[in-house]
Amino acid sequence: MPADEQRRRIVSCARPHECLRSSLLPVRSTDLVSRLRAGGLMPGAFADREWRVVSRTRNPWGRVPLTDGGRHLEGDAQQYMLRLAAQRELPDTPSRRHHFVPRSYLREWSSDGKRVWMLDTADHAVRLVGIADACVQENFHRVVGPGGVPHNRVELMFGVVDAELRRVQRLFNTLDDPEELRFDDLLGLGVSMAMQRMRTPQTRRLQRQYNRWLVAQDPEHFASIDNDPDAPHREAGFHTRSLFEAMWGAADVFITRQIEVWTDPAGRFWTCDAPVLVPFERSERPDLQLAPYILWPISPYRVVALTHDLVGEKAVIKVADGKMLGLVRDAVEEGRERMIFASDTQRSRLPVAKLFRRRAQSVLTCADHTPEGDPVPPPGCCVKWAVGLRAEPGVHLCEQGLHRDAPRCANWSETG
Repeated sequence: MPADEQRRRIVSCARPHECLRSSLLPVRSTDLVSRLRAGGLMPGAFADREWRVVSRTRNPWGRVPLTDGGRHLEGDAQQYMLRLAAQRELPDTPSRRHHFVPRSYLREWSSDGKRVWMLDTADHAVRLVGIADACVQENFHRVVGPGGVPHNRVELMFGVVDAELRRVQRLFNTLDDPEELRFDDLLGLGVSMAMQRMRTPQTRRLQRQYNRWLVAQDPEHFASIDNDPDAPHREAGFHTRSLFEAMWGAADVFITRQIEVWTDPAGRFWTCDAPVLVPFERSERPDLQLAPYILWPISPYRVVALTHDLVGEKAVIKVADGKMLGLVRDAVEEGRERMIFASDTQRSRLPVAKLFRRRAQSVLTCADHTPEGDPVPPPGCCVKWAVGLRAEPGVHLCEQGLHRDAPRCANWSETG
């Protein structure tokens, strides 16, 4: 078989949905929604699988907690989408400083509402920084419109996202009676966590890593998402478009879980610049659907934890023990991109002396079978993209002549 044909085969055998379930999004797709469904992030992917009942639990919401990737929205969720759509018709905003973690979110860790303690894991310095200067990048959401003119209306759309995130954050920070939660609150929690997880520089950096490898394998079928002088906003355009298209499919993964609210009266929870966390297991970020926990610190005193331990209640409020505190702390340290934030009382406990040599990196491996166990006849293999806790990205592929070297891998670990 000619080498080019072999390479086309390996690219077609590669399963971008493994990336989806592990962390992010496909890099090339004319229909992201169908690819997400194929990857298991939307209910349509369940049709071809065999299922058996292993347990039964009361559904406390009185309705099925799925939106079918946003196809079935009503009430507050529908109004949320209408508000998002309305922003596209507004005049462009002059704002160039775009926050990828909302300022209102970080204020929960601030004693004066203006500044917060931050550990920069790159230079090991603890600083009291203005919230306006935290988790912000110039033109991070600036994209090119249909007429070829760059604009910042995406920043207006994120204003709607941030407002809903803040509502949900306040709701769960003050929640005493879980029975007061509405179905719309469940959807609001799911979409807020999904959007926050996908909108960070870490997500963009991991997308870039995977895309560069794909382009090296088959440049005729995979287009680069890197910026260049002629397209300085290409990467932002791909990132923002894909996350808005994927938002409800990703939210569906979150809202099928049990909500737990972990409380710590001593206020020892930290957060970071990638605050929706899937804890690493043996240095690999687990499949999103199989991960035991998805964690979102919402204040020094509370963390929303989504688990598989369904108990038939809308939410369960638990006082955090040492294991929970350690799990959140490790998840923040390992899951951060660069910055860790803490309250005044926790400032002295920030790990200034720790050498943060590892962070989330792309890891590519291949096997002679698909994730479902189906064999891939030679010459061929199935490439899995996962996210590992490493100093550098990892590429561990077969030597059948199916894979091209990716010469730009030397730049994979650059900051997003």
